[in-house]
Amino acid sequence: MDFKVIFKESFLEDLEIIVRRIAVHDPTAAVRFGETVIKTSENLSFFPERHPRVRQRWEIRRFIIKEHFKVFYRVLPELKTVEILRLWDGHQEGIPRL
Repeated sequence: MDFKVIFKESFLEDLEIIVRRIAVHDPTAAVRFGETVIKTSENLSFFPERHPRVRQRWEIRRFIIKEHFKVFYRVLPELKTVEILRLWDGHQEGIPRL
């Protein structure tokens, strides 16, 4: 059975900021990037445990898009749900608050 994928507000805000930043230089690339992030995240509805866990936060998993962007998510097996938590630009300093 497939999992339901839920995009948290924090993720949507991160995505908007990053897409706007890319759009300043290349609006077409910004749209493609946003679509890729959403589609890849939605694909977690099937076998969401396939990506590695975050060492510091065992309940959180992550995958990488375009070499520098990390999507952090949580699998709630009892609810058959995947929560997409944050999108992080690896070019930025620090780590996202999860």
